[in-house]
Amino acid sequence: MCSRFENKETGLSIFEKLNKNHTGKFILDESLPELKSINIAPTDNILILKKNEEKIKITSAVWGIKFQSKKNKPLIFNSRIETVKEKEHWQVLFKNNRCLIPATGFYEWIFNINKKSPYKIRLTKKNLFFIAGLGIELNNIFCVSLITTEANSFMVNIHHRMPSVLFANDVVNFLDSDYENAINMISPLNDNVEMEISPAFDLMKKKKD
Repeated sequence: MCSRFENKETGLSIFEKLNKNHTGKFILDESLPELKSINIAPTDNILILKKNEEKIKITSAVWGIKFQSKKNKPLIFNSRIETVKEKEHWQVLFKNNRCLIPATGFYEWIFNINKKSPYKIRLTKKNLFFIAGLGIELNNIFCVSLITTEANSFMVNIHHRMPSVLFANDVVNFLDSDYENAINMISPLNDNVEMEISPAFDLMKKKKD
């Protein structure tokens, strides 16, 4: 499960990094709102990358899909890759509306001395990565859900699920590929990718304040 994440990159910084190797492929939405960089939560506006005809647009969306406005209907902010593969509705969303969510870390809450404390997980040698997602337009607002997969060997003792992680060199292939090739790119993060965990002091301080 991923209910909070961090993204300290801006739309412009992501555009500049990706455009170096794919000049002319990316479009930056000039009307991007100011977005949170830490403790990003469901219902927040977040940065996403999605297809825009033959280009890839860096724009914003709302994190979480709610198909009905009734209070008892769940906000779907995570989608299991197993569900995406099995359910026709989610297959269609993945085929037509998949996206990538830039991130620099994500959070998990761990029991420590009879209380839950937030910890940040990041990739030691990758300051920026991308979480696979899918979306749908509801009431003229594009809403997205992050795709989760099974935990790798680092995450398994923290949580049994983790975000589906891709990298900068995967962006164009993931968004341009057909359904089969794109779905096959989603798997637990390779154990060779170094990860680290540390107390999320920024979240702790925010809570106290």
